[in-house]
Amino acid sequence: MKASRDVNHHCYHYMLAFSPTDAFMGSSPERLYKRDEFVLYTEALAGTVASSDNEQQARAFADWLMNDKKNQHENLVVVDDICQRLQGGIAGIDVSSADVIRLRKVQHLRRYIHGKLIHADDVDCLQRLQPTAAVCGLPRSIARTFIRQHEPFERRWYAGSAGYLSLPHAEFAVSLRCGELHDDALTLYAGAGVVAGSDPLQEWAEIENKAAGLRTLLEKEC
Repeated sequence: MKASRDVNHHCYHYMLAFSPTDAFMGSSPERLYKRDEFVLYTEALAGTVASSDNEQQARAFADWLMNDKKNQHENLVVVDDICQRLQGGIAGIDVSSADVIRLRKVQHLRRYIHGKLIHADDVDCLQRLQPTAAVCGLPRSIARTFIRQHEPFERRWYAGSAGYLSLPHAEFAVSLRCGELHDDALTLYAGAGVVAGSDPLQEWAEIENKAAGLRTLLEKEC
C-alpha cells in the first residue's frame, strides 16, 4: 500500500486484512460521498482516457476527453442518476462544471455534487448512492439481473464501499482499482462503463490501464 500511495495520487488508499495472508486493498479515485454534519459532497467520476508521463501528451488526452461527446454523456448519466437518487433526502443540490482529474495511468471526467441533507443519516446516504450507476448500470434492477446472469466472475468486495462514519463526519470511496490477496495469489479488479457509442476494444484498453495502477507496482518488484 505504501508503494501505491507514493505513486497513485488523488486516490483513497484502503486495506481490509482478514488474516496475515488474506486481504482486500485498493487505490480508488472515486468518492462515494463525504458528509460534514448536514453537508453532503459527492461526485460523478465517469468518462476516461489514458494518461501519460509526457506533459504535452497528457494535456492533449485531457483536451480530447473534455470535448468527446460519448464521455461527456457517460458522465452526465451518472450526474443525473445521483441527483435523482438524492431527491427526498437533500434540500437543494449544486453540480459543478466538468474538469479532468489526472492519475498515473488514466484521466477521468469529474463533476462535483453537493447539497444540504434533510437528515444526517449515513445509512440513508449509503442506500441512496450505492451501487453507483457507473458500476451497476441503469435501470438498476435490470442491470443487476443482467450482471448476475452474464458476468463470469464474482465481484466480492469489488465495487462496494470503503470508508468510515461517525456522528459528525463520514466519508466513503467506491472500492475500485483494487485487489484481493489470498496466500501468494493476487486478483486485480477493474472495470469500464458501457454506454451507447462505446467501442469494445477501447473499453478493454481502458480496463487494462486502470488495472495497471496496481499491476505495475508488482512488475517493479519482480
